Amino acid sequence: MEFNQIRYFLNLADSLNFTEAAMRSGVSQPTLTRAIQRLEEELGGTLVYRDGKDSRLTALGRDIRSEFASIAEGEQRVRALSLNRVRGRRETLTVGVVNTIAPRLITGFIAHALQQLPMLELVVRPITREEAVECLLSGRLDGCFCSDPMAGNAKIATAEMFRERLLLAMAEQHPLAGREVISLAELAEQPYLDRLHCEFRSRVNEHLRERAIVMVPRLRSEREDLIQQAVAEGAGVCMLPENSAIVAGLTLRPVETLDLTRTIGFQSVSGSGTAAVLRQLRMLVERHGW
Repeated sequence: MEFNQIRYFLNLADSLNFTEAAMRSGVSQPTLTRAIQRLEEELGGTLVYRDGKDSRLTALGRDIRSEFASIAEGEQRVRALSLNRVRGRRETLTVGVVNTIAPRLITGFIAHALQQLPMLELVVRPITREEAVECLLSGRLDGCFCSDPMAGNAKIATAEMFRERLLLAMAEQHPLAGREVISLAELAEQPYLDRLHCEFRSRVNEHLRERAIVMVPRLRSEREDLIQQAVAEGAGVCMLPENSAIVAGLTLRPVETLDLTRTIGFQSVSGSGTAAVLRQLRMLVERHGW
């Protein structure tokens, strides 16, 4: 049994797609398929059911997945320690974070990644969602944490992390804070503060216009901290993704009929030509308990 076989199997277990697993592994699909077949022969059992385009893990495959994941993580740590302590080598990655994603969603993962990859040094830069793909393709960024990652570019690989709802943020002492759900009529009566970088702005405005509601902002700003602090101090309300509060004193509630969500994902340039440490970081993103 070789480490490559374990890595190929884990990529297949994550994607349940031989083509996708081969791309993640940086090998051709026939190479990956042969490696999985050899692994099954060595273990004496089938790991993956193959039913046309659909694949799923067998009971044996499910049982060994966590064990293989532990082996892969151990190999990463050994390699990282070797690079860091024996050769004194550091690997630096520049990673973008879209400025509407709250730090607490990312910092826990960063702490985990730095522990798992001792040779890694991260440089984190704020970006807008629209800048992400261009920055990746130009090499200004190695990866980025993005909201509603843009699709359609075969050179960009995307790992979906989680989804979150859009809610109405208000001060904890606000008269509506005790409600389970806020009505559109109640929303229309509130002083509205506008987060200019909010990815939901156009969809929210369209939804309200269709119901003859026009929110006239009392305050507009690109600064998340400023808008949220103003809301916490009672200046008005704003729309905010459910995990994106960065100041104390906020209460978030759903608004009736306004059912909007966004996807948070990690994007990087795909292919085997990317740096090994970037591929390791991406694997940690995919397996993190978001």
